[in-house]
Amino acid sequence: MRVKGTAVHLDALKHEVQRRFGRPIRTKTDCQNLEDALFAHTGKLVSYNTLRRFFGLIPGGEPRESVLDILCEYCGYLNHEAFRSDARRFKFYFDWTQTIDKDQWTEAERDALLDRIAEEDFNAQTIFLWVLYKLTSSVPIRDWSFWLEHPMWTEGDLRKAQLVFFSNSLADEFRMRLNSPEPLKELQENPMSFRWVTHFFADYETIQTGYMAHVLDVMATRIEVPLYYHGMRIMQHFMGGTWEHILPHAHKSVEAGYDPDAYPILISRYFQARFWVYYLEHGGWDPRLTSDYLRELQRINPEYHHLLGMEFLPVASIMGFTSPVLVILESQLSQIHYRGNWSAAVDTDLIRLAAMLAHARTGARSLFEVHRNSLLMGFWYKAYRKYLQGLYYASTLLIGEPDAEYEAPYRHFPGLARALQN
Repeated sequence: MRVKGTAVHLDALKHEVQRRFGRPIRTKTDCQNLEDALFAHTGKLVSYNTLRRFFGLIPGGEPRESVLDILCEYCGYLNHEAFRSDARRFKFYFDWTQTIDKDQWTEAERDALLDRIAEEDFNAQTIFLWVLYKLTSSVPIRDWSFWLEHPMWTEGDLRKAQLVFFSNSLADEFRMRLNSPEPLKELQENPMSFRWVTHFFADYETIQTGYMAHVLDVMATRIEVPLYYHGMRIMQHFMGGTWEHILPHAHKSVEAGYDPDAYPILISRYFQARFWVYYLEHGGWDPRLTSDYLRELQRINPEYHHLLGMEFLPVASIMGFTSPVLVILESQLSQIHYRGNWSAAVDTDLIRLAAMLAHARTGARSLFEVHRNSLLMGFWYKAYRKYLQGLYYASTLLIGEPDAEYEAPYRHFPGLARALQN
């Protein structure tokens, strides 16, 4: 966030670069990846250490004008001067300078900002991220409700992708503030705030130990959405390799039942629960699962097909059920929209990884490469990144060329290795 005394236009450029890059710049690795992205787009080199200084990760002054020109070119401007003179910047400067030191918001000011966010006003989104940063890093948890209990989040026009973007942009702050059961219990006293944070910040990196593991333990005391809670428990035990604990949660998910009006990710968890019940009790694949899944593909809007499969299909594929997974993915009913926006990129890459695992098992290298070359790894945000990397490593093991870079994420989830040995 902005340091006192820095030029406002440099803050605007930082936000613009991160928006173009697809995720926040927080680490040395992020800067190394951004260095590659800058060169790929502009053919010009900016060292990752210069980028570390620009984003305040290490001490240093303002970058040279030539560096700013490259960064602005990456964002779609002719040069730095064109960026500074762009009309959109002036509104951002005004909003930002009026917001940076603002501690008290009236209800009218809050509502006006949220209305702008619903209209896809990127300036308003930037301001709200700043509000969320201050909120989650320093404000007492009981005060979060002023922003997070607003009906806009559940009754307004905001898309799920926007909510996921806001929550996952605060990944490190949530992990820091909610790193034990006690603050999570405090947050749970405000049910809408608790759901806003925990349902949209499903953090696979800490699902075994840490933030997400604590969330599930606290959630167990008051289960409000059974398919969410039990579905996440299934993922926790799958990833941890503790499959002997899956069956009770799978049965509870199936008992919760199929709801055609549920969000597609919850329906995905219902199908995954059915998969585990049959697999753990009968040791195979329930043929009805394929036909029921294809029927669901036909029923729901094709724009949601990637959400329907994002949790179910990678698990089924890495578990070795190659034939039914390929039947589903290659069906004319399956219309996976491999879009490149921030939220859909991760969801669709999970489907790509399911396909890669299946094609690797069958030795179909050309098809494997088609999906591998389409992965949008730059969009893999922190909450899901290690899981995606682990699945990727598993697929390269199966194809016969293990990727050394992603062995550690693969080892982070013992269930992935158990699945390959299954």
